Amino acid sequence: MKKIITALGIFIILFITAGSILSNFSIGNLMIYALGFTLALWFNVPKNRLTSALKIIAASGFAVVFLMIGFIFFSADANKTDYTEDAAIVLGCAVTGERLSSPLKYRLDTAYDYYMRNPDAVIIVSGGQGPQEDISEGKAMFLYLTSLGVPDDRIIVEDKATSTNENYIYSKAILDELFGGQAYKCVYITNRFHTYRAGRLAKMNGLDASSCSAPIGPMAATTSYMREVLAVFKLWLIGR
Repeated sequence: MKKIITALGIFIILFITAGSILSNFSIGNLMIYALGFTLALWFNVPKNRLTSALKIIAASGFAVVFLMIGFIFFSADANKTDYTEDAAIVLGCAVTGERLSSPLKYRLDTAYDYYMRNPDAVIIVSGGQGPQEDISEGKAMFLYLTSLGVPDDRIIVEDKATSTNENYIYSKAILDELFGGQAYKCVYITNRFHTYRAGRLAKMNGLDASSCSAPIGPMAATTSYMREVLAVFKLWLIGR
């Protein structure tokens, strides 16, 4: 058992190191590093009161994290769209330089599929520019969708948002002006790990919104779900 747990910890460390090289570094990466080092050292530290207490704290913390991941996964409204909405909001995600991250590419491929089934909907691509990004997420999304053949006059770029809450604040302002105060329905497009929180925030911002869930690769899923746990706790504590 000692060798298996230690080997698993080392594997997790190597796995997340490879992932960190290929994508932007985030708090999710740090959490997985913490898990890897915890497992790698579990049977390889001296036994005393301090290490015993630290093991209890670590085990309790990761138990809460994994329970939260299960809650987030099973609480997600994976796909509630009927493809008749007036607008689609594609929620931004990391860009490395000008290269789309894997989760963002999945969102955009889903947005393209949505457009093909509902070409009358206006598409808002929402996301500002972060420290590891050479262009805004909104601009990167616009370039990708137009490269697939979506007409540029069907896409509106929102490039100020730095959070999911701001995605909705700025996108709603655009849609309110576009529809002149008339009622409209929209759909938010994001990955499954993000759907629970995105749905809660859409309602809190007064949007009549359904969900359209995009898939995500296994490497990105590990960091994304870890990071999302903290984001959901933040939502519950401060409401955004």
